[in-house]
Amino acid sequence: MSVFRTPNFRGDKAVILHRRDDNIRRLERHLDRLGIESTVAWPDFNLENTPADMVFFDGDNGYDGLFPWQKGTPPIPLIALISSEAPGRLEWMLSQATSAHLIKPIQSSGVFSTLVIAYANFANLQHNHAQIKTLETRISKRPVVFRALLMIMECGHLEDEAAFAILRSAAMNDRKSIEDFATNLDRNKVNTLIKNFSVDKGMA
Repeated sequence: MSVFRTPNFRGDKAVILHRRDDNIRRLERHLDRLGIESTVAWPDFNLENTPADMVFFDGDNGYDGLFPWQKGTPPIPLIALISSEAPGRLEWMLSQATSAHLIKPIQSSGVFSTLVIAYANFANLQHNHAQIKTLETRISKRPVVFRALLMIMECGHLEDEAAFAILRSAAMNDRKSIEDFATNLDRNKVNTLIKNFSVDKGMA
């Protein structure tokens, strides 16, 4: 993963899912100084109607269904505004994949560092999700790779190690993963692969 760079928040948009009070007015002023445009809403929030780069939300009064996405899969960083440390509240906030939090009452400092931490944690979350998806895809394609190996072994009368070497070499030459390359293999292509591999190795 690339090194995280501290973002410039100027021009970003924030949605604050919280009843308007003195805390929220202080938060709005902090965000304004950072060049962030904020919109206060409670409890309704539609990401399509109110585009946002981040969401601050009331961690003390949040509930399932507050956000317009599947639980634990936020498309943007979530920052909880909390005053309660009740275990149930903390567990609920964590279940939403919250990226950072701010303690209420909002203080004169801390908003910028919280935003930086939130963006860094969210970037890590997205990176981990991408890695998991890649692994799941590779695992789901294992039967395809196994079928391709069997075809190469049968058509070339080869042992499994030699068959895998042919498959790996062909995938690298085609700049594809082994799983993606194996998906479109048939016996005609396999015979061509074996012939080309034998010529390259001086075995013809």
